[in-house]
Amino acid sequence: MNYEPIKTYPMKIKMTLILATVLLFAGCDWLKDAAEVEFSTDLTAAISVLVTGEKSGNADANLLAVPFSKSHELKLADNDDIEPYLEKIRKIGLISFEGNVTGLVPGQTISTMSLDVTGVGTIATVTNITSTNSYFTPTVAADKLDDVAALLKKDRKVTLVVHGQASGPMTFVVTCIFDTKIVAGALD
Repeated sequence: MNYEPIKTYPMKIKMTLILATVLLFAGCDWLKDAAEVEFSTDLTAAISVLVTGEKSGNADANLLAVPFSKSHELKLADNDDIEPYLEKIRKIGLISFEGNVTGLVPGQTISTMSLDVTGVGTIATVTNITSTNSYFTPTVAADKLDDVAALLKKDRKVTLVVHGQASGPMTFVVTCIFDTKIVAGALD
């Protein structure tokens, strides 16, 4: 019987093959991470509110109030920047919140208005909104913004609820703007 000697590879070749195998498997994750897309956008909701009903009497004539409440669904799919990456979102970060009320005429006042997110709670409350004092940037706790972002990532939408009291029957629009940072995987 003729036996051929077993070929042995030098140690350098073995190490190169092992290293190449490790890089091949680890490289997939590295490539996916390298292909992340990060961008900023505004998530915006315009909520039309119709306040109807009678003023309730109050001891202080300046605090006449008609209650109002209106809900609105804020969907990620409605944002043109986010829509192409909707199924590839890895992280959502809400940086800040600002708002504006339009449609008030002189003499109309929203004495108090709160913005709630269903499943999170009250995000912000503002007072004494008038036609000349209609823009607001309330301080919102970072953990509340994180909770809203987590809900957006999970459900791809949140329900906003604007509620409060106004000086009488009126119609106005509350614009809510969340400064948002998105991280998505381009290869996901």
